[in-house]
Amino acid sequence: MALALSTTACGAQEEKATTSLRDSIRVSGSFGTAPKLDIDTPLSIDDSSSWSTHRGQGDKVGAQATAILQLTLANGRTGETAVSTYDEGQRPIEAMLGDQIFPSLVEALTGKPARSRVVVASTSDDTYGDQGAPQIDVKGGDPVVMVADILSTDPTSVLDGPTGASVAPPATAPVIVEKDGVPAGFRFTGARKPRKLTVVTLREGTGPVVESPDRIAADYHGAVWGADKAFDETFTKEPANFSIGLGSVIKAWDTALVGKREGARVLVICPPRLAYGASAQPNIPANSTLVFVVDILGVG
Repeated sequence: MALALSTTACGAQEEKATTSLRDSIRVSGSFGTAPKLDIDTPLSIDDSSSWSTHRGQGDKVGAQATAILQLTLANGRTGETAVSTYDEGQRPIEAMLGDQIFPSLVEALTGKPARSRVVVASTSDDTYGDQGAPQIDVKGGDPVVMVADILSTDPTSVLDGPTGASVAPPATAPVIVEKDGVPAGFRFTGARKPRKLTVVTLREGTGPVVESPDRIAADYHGAVWGADKAFDETFTKEPANFSIGLGSVIKAWDTALVGKREGARVLVICPPRLAYGASAQPNIPANSTLVFVVDILGVG
């Protein structure tokens, strides 16, 4: 998606589009499916504006949040769809607001709940400007219409710890060692290193289920199999936000955490091929099996 562009424009005027502009841009189709756009062309836009055609019930997008979007762009001059993440071979994008995307889209998304569909009618100045985007047949000066389906965003409500019933782990799993009531390491005595991805639920959780893709907030402690110290952890810091299902974390996490509930505590044992493989990382030798305990504290 050709989205990155820095501009100094003021962005979209949320929910202030004139009736005539809304009437000139007709969007059909359900949230989560490719939208169909019928645009009266050539479209004339004096000021960028936006409106919602479907309002969700999820967490609201923060001004500096990361959101997972299905995004469709159309040329306001021709009415033709320029590019869409719904196209074959594409996938949803991970958009950091205020950093990677158009100001008009940032302003339109801010404050909207996840599972919403937002339409943005944007001036050229708020998108590709005089340069245009020849790779998607947008000329300099062309207005742009965007349809954004907000699939997920950073959780705004984060648990203090795991919830739900406890589940006894198998005897062959590493034992979590706690300090002051939080995970601080593993004891590997008697544990059996598996060859395949192993996911052990230790607390079931009681909240919404992690889907693919989703933004989550989590605490974790990660160690190389057999190691005394963590190569990374967040239990002594603030929970971290991640996208699940987009390849932005190791493959084991993209697989292991989907289907788990908010509030779950999960032990994840990752074989090298689903972690970093033959590529050594800081404090992680090549071809290492990794062990994580993960508390899923929020689902956006």
